[in-house]
Amino acid sequence: MLRVIIWKEIKETIRDRNMLSSALSVTLLMVMLNMTAFRQLIANLETFMLYTAPCIGVLVGFSLSYRFTREKQEGTIETLLCTPLTLKELWLSKVIGLTIPSYVVTLATVTILILIRGHGIGETVAVYILLVIPMFIASAIGLLGYLQYVLGLKQAQMLNYVVFFTLFATLYAVVRKLSLETTTISWSSICLALMLPLIILFITYYLVTLLSKEKIILTIN
Repeated sequence: MLRVIIWKEIKETIRDRNMLSSALSVTLLMVMLNMTAFRQLIANLETFMLYTAPCIGVLVGFSLSYRFTREKQEGTIETLLCTPLTLKELWLSKVIGLTIPSYVVTLATVTILILIRGHGIGETVAVYILLVIPMFIASAIGLLGYLQYVLGLKQAQMLNYVVFFTLFATLYAVVRKLSLETTTISWSSICLALMLPLIILFITYYLVTLLSKEKIILTIN
């Protein structure tokens, strides 16, 4: 049952117009960085991967996380909550279903950047791309999804504005940081970077287990 819901979510996400707009926005951002004076900021590929790649992935994931709220707006959340599917299974299926397309867009962006810059990548960079980045995306989507469940529609809309401006402010700060330092991805930095999203996912999953279906229904209006 869970596998069916995940696959359904992935297919719907791929067909979602926001998916295309997110991919185009990220592509435009990377083209601008490569063609303008910022291109020297990505000369050090490892520094770029460490800071900017997770931001891009989270940005794409955020653009798709509205699907949690849309189920409230369309009234389908009540139907889903009446199925044998538990609340944590519903949350987990949406997190996985949204993380996979978001990560694919991020991975494609990173791959294109590597090809454009003509840099090879080491073992630690490859592990960071394949392991840490998707975990960052999943933790962000999971936390946003939980907040969308417990907040009312107007509160969720305000949350989206706050997250949107916070992400762009973070991305701007990251770009400035890239111009000031050069970083090498080590095994210790991978472990440290992996701890944060894992902690966020664990806490969010625990909070979801404490939620009741009645609580979510009360936040629909």
